[in-house]
Amino acid sequence: MTYPVLQPADRGLPFLRRINLILCILIFSIAGCGSSETAPYPLDQELARASVEKAMQAWVDGKTPKDLKPEIIIGDSGWEQGRKLVSFEVIHEEETSDGSNLHIRVMRKFDSGESKVTYIVGTSPVITIFPQ
Repeated sequence: MTYPVLQPADRGLPFLRRINLILCILIFSIAGCGSSETAPYPLDQELARASVEKAMQAWVDGKTPKDLKPEIIIGDSGWEQGRKLVSFEVIHEEETSDGSNLHIRVMRKFDSGESKVTYIVGTSPVITIFPQ
């Protein structure tokens, strides 16, 4: 008994159906992987504003970033190095949001001068304040 030898042209239709089926499965499985959520971490803008006010006032009062932990995590190197903040003003007109963080501009006055900085403030999963 002899068996026919299949040439590439002879296996075309069933082969293409299998490839199409595999491609359809991949496309539909990938399509379901997206998320409709707009921001990975929700932002509470009022909490962000209040946290910056609280942190800046703590700095004026002579506290350190460690004094606010674990409620607020702060990463300001000037404060951590002991720089003395005399006063501050939050510039609400210049704040922006990226959905997960509030970008808050603050005018800081020190003994040696003043500077304007943008703090990036997150409220979820914890309150974080870091200069940009």
